[in-house]
Amino acid sequence: MSGRGGPGALRRWLPLATLTGALSGLAAAAFAELLHLGNELLLRGIGGHEVPGLAGEGGPAEAGGFPIPLLIPLLVAAGAFVATALVVWVAPETSGHGTDAAIHAAHHDPTGMRARVPAVKMLASAVLIGSGGSGGSEGPTAQITAALASVVARRSRLTYEQARITVAMGLAAGVGAIFRSPLGGALLGAELLYRADVAAGVVVPALLASAVSFLVFGLFHGFEPIFGTVAGTGWDHPAQWLVVPLLGLLAGLLGRLYAWAFYATAGFFSSARMRRLPRVLRPTLAGLVVGAIGLAVPGVLGTGYGTAQRAFDAEAMLSTSVWLLLAIPLVKIVSTSLSVGSGGSGGIFGPGLVIGATAGAAVWRLLEPLGLAPGSPAPYVIIGMAACLGSIAHAPLALVVMAAETTGNLSLLFPAMLATGIACLVAGDRTLYRSQLRDRSEDPPAPGSALRGPAVVGPRAPASGPPAGRAPAPSGRRP
Repeated sequence: MSGRGGPGALRRWLPLATLTGALSGLAAAAFAELLHLGNELLLRGIGGHEVPGLAGEGGPAEAGGFPIPLLIPLLVAAGAFVATALVVWVAPETSGHGTDAAIHAAHHDPTGMRARVPAVKMLASAVLIGSGGSGGSEGPTAQITAALASVVARRSRLTYEQARITVAMGLAAGVGAIFRSPLGGALLGAELLYRADVAAGVVVPALLASAVSFLVFGLFHGFEPIFGTVAGTGWDHPAQWLVVPLLGLLAGLLGRLYAWAFYATAGFFSSARMRRLPRVLRPTLAGLVVGAIGLAVPGVLGTGYGTAQRAFDAEAMLSTSVWLLLAIPLVKIVSTSLSVGSGGSGGIFGPGLVIGATAGAAVWRLLEPLGLAPGSPAPYVIIGMAACLGSIAHAPLALVVMAAETTGNLSLLFPAMLATGIACLVAGDRTLYRSQLRDRSEDPPAPGSALRGPAVVGPRAPASGPPAGRAPAPSGRRP
């Protein structure tokens, strides 16, 4: 997937990018509000538990208690049951984390995502996450806005290659908006399609669409970075730079573990033994376990973004048990693998940030008594976020930029780049997104043609489809 940049590309894509960006911003704003409403009505309203919030959203700094502890596992299970029933009966393609479906559509069926996908994905994800299921908001948003872009491409009768770029543009605009990271979102749209390549033709349209989407989203939810403007990111001693490779190594290992655990769990829930259970009961069973885990480690319930927010607070980290800090990244991996890998509708992108952030805070907590760490855990948290998810999503540049945009701080770009590069080496070819192709040589040909369409620049060997074992469920029938 490629194209040409410059003023000509700006003029060609401006109307379509504006429309796609506006729709994506509206959808992301609606989904964010629905997530908040789901949390208020379910986890807080019924369960009596309040999760810590984000600085950019004015949420509480600390988690609340459990007035009726046994209610939490039942609530998480009930939310998973309702969300899965909605998915199974209305739009089965909205099962899972969403980003893979968006990537698959961009590669193989860019005009085939059904118009019902956004509404079903919004409701199912809001119920699952709002009731305490462990999942992120960016994955569902990616599928929601990619589906809107697919409808736009279909109705506009775009060429196959233009439609592919439009779907990637929609994915980028949605994630950039809900994460309040327009530049990072645009870069993500270009990087996320391949494990070892970049879709250069996506960059200019995605920049336009992501900027419009961020503007529309901000009119409803504000423009402040989601983690606030993080201070205290200076380095007090040159020896602290020695920790950067350690953070990269740890982030890469955690990324590999996360991908392995997620797909091992998904494989277990799709095994012959588990298929004896009705489809809706599998996430329900997983919800019971996640709810029980949440009673011991409350930070794993819901998105976990508030847990990542607390990781920036030195006093909060010093007052937290070292063992608990070491456990949180691992427990978040387990809980997300259960909630989403069982077939629940939630994202795995956001939890990757939480895993990296809390791992960085744990390293800071271990080194702080030795005088080898800065006065604030913020540098380690920011670097951990970028390196963990950037490596396993194969989007290193996008995640470094996102880590800077979401914290309002550009001072850690170089150490974040270094740690993320090391993490990428450790993660290797393992990925969270099995619909990613290795590079553009694996791009499938346009329908009805053995060769690339005219929009593709440069000769490439055609591929008959995605690599064996890497394609998820089809993106769905046309309406």
